[in-house]
Amino acid sequence: MRESHNLSGLWNFRIDRKDHGEREAWFAESLKESRQVEVPHIWQREEDYVKYCGTGWYEKEFASLEIPTDRHAYLHFGAVDFQARVWLNGVYIGEHEGGFTPFEFDVTDVINRGEMNRLTVRVFDPQDNAEIPIGKQGSWYTRISGIWQDVTLELRANSFIQQVHAYPNIDDEIVEAKLTISGEIEGELVVEYVVTDHMDPQNILSIARESVTDNEAKHVIPLKNATLWSPQNPHLYDMLVKIIDVKSDIIIDEISIYFGMREIEFHDGQLLLNHKPLYVRGALDQAFYPDTIYIAPSDEWIQNEINLAKQMGFNLLRKHIKVEIPRYLYWADRMGMLIWAETPNVVKWSEQSRQRFHSELIGMIERDFNHPSILIWSLYNEEWGLEWDLANDIEKQEHVKRMYDEVKQLDPTRLICDNSGWVHVKTDINDHHRYFVLPEQIEEWKSDIDDYMAGTPEKNYVKGFKPEGEPIIVSEFGVWGLPSIQKLFEYYQGEPSWFSNLGDDTHREDFKNPLTALRNFEKYQLNDIFGDFEQLSFYSQRRMYRAVKSLIEEMRKQPKINGYVVTEFTDIEWETNGWLDYTRNMKLGIDHAADFNGSLIVMADRMKRNLWCEEEQAWDVIICNDDMLPLNGVVKWEICGTNECGSIPLHEENRAYVKLSEVIQFTVPAVPKASFHRLKLTLVLDGENAAVNEEELTISPQTGMSRVAVCAYKLGGDFKAVLQDNGLSVVDTIEAAEVVITSSLDDAVMEYYRQGGHVLFLAEEGDKLSQKGQFTFRQLVQGESWDRTSSFNYVDPGYFEGIPLLHEMGWEMEGLYPEYIVPFSNYNKLGGTMGRVVYMFGNENITETSRILSGYFQGWLGQAGGSLIVQRSAQGSLILTTWKLKDNYGKHPIATQLVNALIMKRNEY
Repeated sequence: MRESHNLSGLWNFRIDRKDHGEREAWFAESLKESRQVEVPHIWQREEDYVKYCGTGWYEKEFASLEIPTDRHAYLHFGAVDFQARVWLNGVYIGEHEGGFTPFEFDVTDVINRGEMNRLTVRVFDPQDNAEIPIGKQGSWYTRISGIWQDVTLELRANSFIQQVHAYPNIDDEIVEAKLTISGEIEGELVVEYVVTDHMDPQNILSIARESVTDNEAKHVIPLKNATLWSPQNPHLYDMLVKIIDVKSDIIIDEISIYFGMREIEFHDGQLLLNHKPLYVRGALDQAFYPDTIYIAPSDEWIQNEINLAKQMGFNLLRKHIKVEIPRYLYWADRMGMLIWAETPNVVKWSEQSRQRFHSELIGMIERDFNHPSILIWSLYNEEWGLEWDLANDIEKQEHVKRMYDEVKQLDPTRLICDNSGWVHVKTDINDHHRYFVLPEQIEEWKSDIDDYMAGTPEKNYVKGFKPEGEPIIVSEFGVWGLPSIQKLFEYYQGEPSWFSNLGDDTHREDFKNPLTALRNFEKYQLNDIFGDFEQLSFYSQRRMYRAVKSLIEEMRKQPKINGYVVTEFTDIEWETNGWLDYTRNMKLGIDHAADFNGSLIVMADRMKRNLWCEEEQAWDVIICNDDMLPLNGVVKWEICGTNECGSIPLHEENRAYVKLSEVIQFTVPAVPKASFHRLKLTLVLDGENAAVNEEELTISPQTGMSRVAVCAYKLGGDFKAVLQDNGLSVVDTIEAAEVVITSSLDDAVMEYYRQGGHVLFLAEEGDKLSQKGQFTFRQLVQGESWDRTSSFNYVDPGYFEGIPLLHEMGWEMEGLYPEYIVPFSNYNKLGGTMGRVVYMFGNENITETSRILSGYFQGWLGQAGGSLIVQRSAQGSLILTTWKLKDNYGKHPIATQLVNALIMKRNEY
């Protein structure tokens, strides 16, 4: 029988900066000038080695062992990043490279039997890591180096079971076991398979025996009336596999695995788990941790994470370009969390990098084959390692096809995604990575869903390849929400090491560096609007909740989309788009995430959010019913704070998607002043509240303006007419005006301003304006943009008393968000047909000469600019705004009130 000894725990450790250790034979004697560390160990956890790449040495002494003559001793490493060279008792026993998968050595001939043993490991992790599988450690976040998973010493028979893979077949009610035996087959041997219930091992469900004639064996084991594994019922079975000598009836070796009876497939764009529709509600999980970096601190931590994920409505975690540790996968299996597994990427396309990548991919699949929670293998992510040229490079296309075919042959029980998020060649998942920010880009997002992803799936394939009914999944999207710096500093008892951004130079922009926030908070007058950073993080998280809720709801309104994976489950260091912060606290509002991210949700559709009193409205209701429950009940709705409410009867079969057209009908009630309101929806089934949802509204009465004399300078007759309709006195000349409203900051307007006049500069067209004075503008990225999802538009609502405005600018600003800002920070843009980077300049000085009432930043308060800026002359004032007010004045309730307020406050600037 096997005998296992855990060699993890206290080891000696020493850095070798000049790489002298092997030349000086450090392996030949006890390691000098070392410190004690706890293995598993990542040396970047040590404060003085957090930025170190290179060579480190580990040493462990352990007691002698009694090794029977029919046994071999194997030294097993769970994972060492990146290259390990190993000595036992000063004797070199081998090396391995690859930082994520296990390896082992037969040390029978060198292990001491009557005295202490000394194990020495030289670990090398190169700084130039473009040709090694790394994932995002070291490139985006803190680097990982060292013996970071367990080390064991195991005594085994001369012939032993190397691995067992279980292939469940739910239709035939069987499981096929494929067995690999290491060593020579001597004598008459049989393999015995015993299947039991994982939670009741005494209950034997099936026994089978087969003669052993080769090192490769397979056997079909019947499993009648098996309980199928699913997220709702994650039932597991154990399989005890034994090699038995027939003559002596002695067990030579045995190994226990577990498996689940489940099947994943797709048909006509629909994922099917155990032949039932599966809708993916996933989160991207990069599995970094605040103290232990790349290793979950404990089983309790893992269980808590999975429970939180389920509480938030998720049924899948996409383990992003990291081979997850086995303990996490075990609890995913036990607790019913689906896993999308993904190989760590290389950067450079070379023969050696491809070999290394292939080795880690195959090693991951072989190690993790029996985990029923894993439904999908990803080969590449966004062409990382393919040098972003898959669409035009036939060699790389053929390479991806070969990889797909090889993995499918190795594991036909799972789906394969060839190139997650970008163009596909040969795949089982047509997935997209699409980054939009809401409410700012709501119309663009709807179009991207309906016209691009759902409407033309073939556009996501390399030319010459086409979709064949693969399910469409949006496997990356998301929005940032800044964490509490105070809580982070309390957790770390000071400034975290990663606050200066420990990634490489490709991810060092100002908005990715938390220290930028400390520099810019007061510099850009954010303290005047938010008070302190804790308040800003509150509003940032509220904005994030609003955005991801709406992003997800719009996808769920389109039945051709088969699911999504939000970026992301938790913050990682500087990247703060997690639903949990880095220390695993839920962000604001996320405790209600299941209202839109759960298996059963109710939503309003085709609704108008900013309403005038007395308007007639008719809105739709959509129900997403992933678990296919019978829908017999009612949908109740109400406009909170008013008397408008109703009840919609439901008598629907157990359909996954139900749309009820124009069932919310009402006349917008009269209110005394403009104010926020909420639409509340409640789905009631069998007398119980089964789902709730809320949407933000504003309701405004139509009120006129006092007879202020305004000149709509070079703005056209339509705008003048709207001003008059709102009660303003429109004059023809600048000289006769109390306020000049214009999009042309020419010499006449500037002279009027210098002479004490009041100017409202509607600069929403930015650099398209021919007369914009000394102001320069930055156009924000239009369409899909990862960077822009870190952005934050804000305003000082206290300045606009009586107008329903939020600090973080929400749905009340729908259609009004700026396309241009006045840049404070330097920034880059892509120029010309070649897409070359053009370096552009901001003007920080403007924050010292002006009052900033509204602005924009990305991430940690970088890439900043203003969208409502006030300057003064001796007696006059000039207010510049890039909000989209000109064409919305008189139509959009909030736009109308904002323009009126800016006119009335002309003397308060």
